[in-house]
Amino acid sequence: MNKAEWMAQIRKVWDYTKALHVDEIFSGPVALEVSEDFKRVAVDPNSTYEDLYLIGLRESQYNILLRDYSFFQFGVGGNDGVRFAYYPNPFFGASKTAVAELTEMQEFVAEGIIDVDEFLHRASEVRRPQHPPLVRYDYALDQYVEATHPCSHLHLGFHGENRWAVRRYLTVTAFALLVFRLFYLEHWMTAELVRSGEQELTMDRLLEIAKTESRLLYANEFSEAEGRRFHLA
Repeated sequence: MNKAEWMAQIRKVWDYTKALHVDEIFSGPVALEVSEDFKRVAVDPNSTYEDLYLIGLRESQYNILLRDYSFFQFGVGGNDGVRFAYYPNPFFGASKTAVAELTEMQEFVAEGIIDVDEFLHRASEVRRPQHPPLVRYDYALDQYVEATHPCSHLHLGFHGENRWAVRRYLTVTAFALLVFRLFYLEHWMTAELVRSGEQELTMDRLLEIAKTESRLLYANEFSEAEGRRFHLA
């Protein structure tokens, strides 16, 4: 994917967040290179998910911030590799109620009643019992090991060694739409139509298109043995 295609894909995701009414901040349609601090916390075995989430939020380590203060990262690696990630807000979850509560606190920040640090402190005190998991997608042909490291895979949760093999090379839009479909279903069911050329498409139709645009892996990326095992297709 060239730079222009990459930028167009991320802009589409931003359009989808607006149709879903979960849009907050669009930082830019470029491949994200996270900070050294973020990388350090990400690999530190003593760090918690909350530690990683908060440093990402404070340092604006995202392409797109959602209204519930979850965020997306879209990055690239060597040999046409990619790394996409969804970092959920560990304090509020992704429900419409959570979005409403955060909106009220954001208004306090805008009016100068509380500052950003106080906002984060109050958010961390809410601690709803459930929230979506961290979801990361990696495509890395140069790291491919048939038995242990699928070329294309998902990580679920704050555990780096679980890799769920995927038989497609996911696009930016496919990854984001999958996250929205799974974790923002209330918003998904009431989303506005999205214009595409002369058509106005539903979110489900956009997800179908994104799947077809995510090509199947070649033989050197996905073996016959992997095909006989469980995988996402």
